[in-house]
Amino acid sequence: MPRTRTCVRLGVLLAGLALVAGAPLLVGQLRERHAGDDEERRERAEGGPQRPADWFWAQRVNADGTWPQARYDAAVNATLAERDGALRASAGPMQWENVGPYNIGGRVTALDATPGGATLWLGAADGGVWKSGDGGANWTCMTDRNSFASIGALAVDPSNPDVVWVGTGEANGSVDSYDGNGLWVTTDAGASWNFRGLGAAGRISSVVVDPADPQHVLVGVMGRQFSTGPDRGLYRTLDGGTTWDQVLFVSDSTGVSDIAMNPLHPDTVFCSTWERVRRNTYRRAYGPECGIWRSVDRGATWTRMTSGLPVPSDDVGRIGLAVSRSRPSIVHAQISSGAASGYVGLGWYRSTDGGTTWTKRDVGTTFRNAFGGFAWYFGENGVDPLNADHVYALGVSMLQSFDGGATWSGVGGSMHVDHHALWLDPASSTRYVVGNDGGLYWTNDGSNFAKSLNLPITQFYAGEVDPTDATKLYGGAQDNSSIKTATGPSGWFTILGGDGFYQLVDPVNPNIVFSEWQYCCSNSGFRRSTTGGPSGATTSGWVSSDRFGWSTPICMDPSDHNVLLAGSQYVYKSTDNGLTWAKVSGDLSTNPVTQLLYGTITTLAISPASSSVYYAGTDDGRVWRSLNAGASWDDISAGLPKRWVTRVVPDPANALGVYVTHSGYTSDDQATLVHRSLNQGGSWTNVSGNLANMPANDLVVDPANPQRLYLATDTGVWTTADGGAWWYALGSGLPLQVIADLVLHAGSRQLFAFTHGRSTWKLDLGAMPLAAGPDAPPARLALSAPWPNPARESLRLTLDLPRNERAEVAVFDVVGRRVASLDPGAPGAGRRTIRWDRRDAAGHLARAGVYYVRATSGGASVSRRVVLAD
Repeated sequence: MPRTRTCVRLGVLLAGLALVAGAPLLVGQLRERHAGDDEERRERAEGGPQRPADWFWAQRVNADGTWPQARYDAAVNATLAERDGALRASAGPMQWENVGPYNIGGRVTALDATPGGATLWLGAADGGVWKSGDGGANWTCMTDRNSFASIGALAVDPSNPDVVWVGTGEANGSVDSYDGNGLWVTTDAGASWNFRGLGAAGRISSVVVDPADPQHVLVGVMGRQFSTGPDRGLYRTLDGGTTWDQVLFVSDSTGVSDIAMNPLHPDTVFCSTWERVRRNTYRRAYGPECGIWRSVDRGATWTRMTSGLPVPSDDVGRIGLAVSRSRPSIVHAQISSGAASGYVGLGWYRSTDGGTTWTKRDVGTTFRNAFGGFAWYFGENGVDPLNADHVYALGVSMLQSFDGGATWSGVGGSMHVDHHALWLDPASSTRYVVGNDGGLYWTNDGSNFAKSLNLPITQFYAGEVDPTDATKLYGGAQDNSSIKTATGPSGWFTILGGDGFYQLVDPVNPNIVFSEWQYCCSNSGFRRSTTGGPSGATTSGWVSSDRFGWSTPICMDPSDHNVLLAGSQYVYKSTDNGLTWAKVSGDLSTNPVTQLLYGTITTLAISPASSSVYYAGTDDGRVWRSLNAGASWDDISAGLPKRWVTRVVPDPANALGVYVTHSGYTSDDQATLVHRSLNQGGSWTNVSGNLANMPANDLVVDPANPQRLYLATDTGVWTTADGGAWWYALGSGLPLQVIADLVLHAGSRQLFAFTHGRSTWKLDLGAMPLAAGPDAPPARLALSAPWPNPARESLRLTLDLPRNERAEVAVFDVVGRRVASLDPGAPGAGRRTIRWDRRDAAGHLARAGVYYVRATSGGASVSRRVVLAD
């Protein structure tokens, strides 16, 4: 395990800061700034539909606004253990197939290439690390079997193209991705990956490898997205990642957002610091600690640059840096503003003396207006390797300047907006590659751009399959519209602009399609197409002052295609196939005044077994039932967790049966994310069984067998054959991904999973084994990896018994002494969950340290290592 040493150069840092008039000496302090201006509420009121939203984050965050990253990590470990156990148990091969889109793309956050550009590497916000050997036309994901999906930075070793460093955790200000799990490296061109430390980094913005010494690596750390702490700053290793020094630390609220190394003299390095605090009621992405720093001793010590740069204040935001390869004494800085100026471009600054003095270059408003009012989302810039005056700025639009940043013009023509990554061919002024919210584009002449049409990293919010034709797929995607295909994975196209969300196809007339962009088409109601999706027309009856959610639900009566429901804080109903709408409920939310909850309806359903029974769920934890087609509503929330309701799903065969799923995490490791009622919500039973503690996003009850359930979670698709007593990971080949939506196409018996980062996948349920999980005896005795590990409280493992025998399970310390005996359950072949509450045989809590859990049965034995933390 790589070790981290803190090495803060206080004297040099304080000396540098003291040069700034009025700059507070905050180096080394642990403190958090409070904006006090409720920034997020202002943004939503002034034009939320144009801004990356908090919907993903708000569902999962704790009630106090903290982000439960440790619980997500534990859920990932549990899923990996379950998948490993499923393979060993041989429940039957069921292979997921990717069905696109390949041609739409998704948010690209990092790019690098081997020398000469023969091989390109790409990092996605939620889709892992990809490699292309043909200039970006075709891609292969290199991390589907690993535990990291959100990527912040990539760096190819200039001296060895097989060595690639990956910093996990998208470092932009977006909130629809999880924190990362540190720094990883491959030494075999992506065939395998090794952990290299910085596990508490949260979000890694940049990785730079010294071209003269590959053991010398610098890493910029922005910290956890939703908390402050001492792990932010700049880290250096001189031994290839075995040990790390924290060589620059400003405060617990400020991290390093960019690093630029002098390509000819690697002793000189620049970095930018970014003050960024995210809480449930505000965002602060600016402040006096945002600045530019220089080191002339390979990153050992740092001095803040001040001459000619903006005076430290709340009007300074994120900064991107670029050193000219052709004239390394010229350094460029893309500086954004704070909230007071509207998160715009504050200025393009240039130094011609190696960073000692700076001059503001931009004139006019082109540069200022390139960031859409959310400049915290962008931080990349670049300089032509052969021309120090030819520079690039990446924002909502991509700009270029041929006079060192004075005047600007747009680049890219029809390229997608929102640019985050740039790789410039060091041997060319016109060949480069751009990554944005629409995927990857490349140009060989600097004017004409081609898009990669083989990059399945689309981030879906919701999906739909034409009930009459399983080849016609619909989906709503992050920053990529409402889209459709009828011609396969590469044939997806836009049917409605904006971010896309719920889609609904009329099973009687599949040419009728309902679609929306965010906030229910900006509070104007669902669009209704009669041409299979495109040319959607407005519908009437909507009240624009209602609270429509970022993703507004819609459903259709399975017995009558003319009856539809949709929701703001009220339930809307249509009886004429969606042409006109009217409210049929009061405010079903608690009308909360918190940024964590919007007070909106998140899910709606009409019972297939009784068309007069309606259900609704809200983001503030309420579940409602109507037994008279919406004429009156009863609150049936008693006994359910007070968390974001993701779905209410009626049993298709039983009018009394209904399921509810929740997002968020519980306060312990026991999942409480699926509940069932057999009396229409009069009482509830937790049917989460052995599921790990993680958000549930959708549930499908199989109409052919209502005891068979399919569950979409943040770590993949799970299924149960007994109504929820035992769950197991479904199929193989599906990446470890957030599954936003599940659709079971009844006619073809195919299950479709719409992911938030790896496009859409389908599984043929015709190969479903008659027995799985504990009913399928494994080939040999097996014990899963424990989770969580390290553990502070209780931990769990799964034990597979191949025969009808008795097992013994015990915990031993490192010298072999028995600490505790664990209950292995009754004799019998199959799988069962083993728990250890950390108590020894005397009932005392075991001390922190290393232990081993050993299972013995039928003469065979297997052990797993456990770490107990303080």
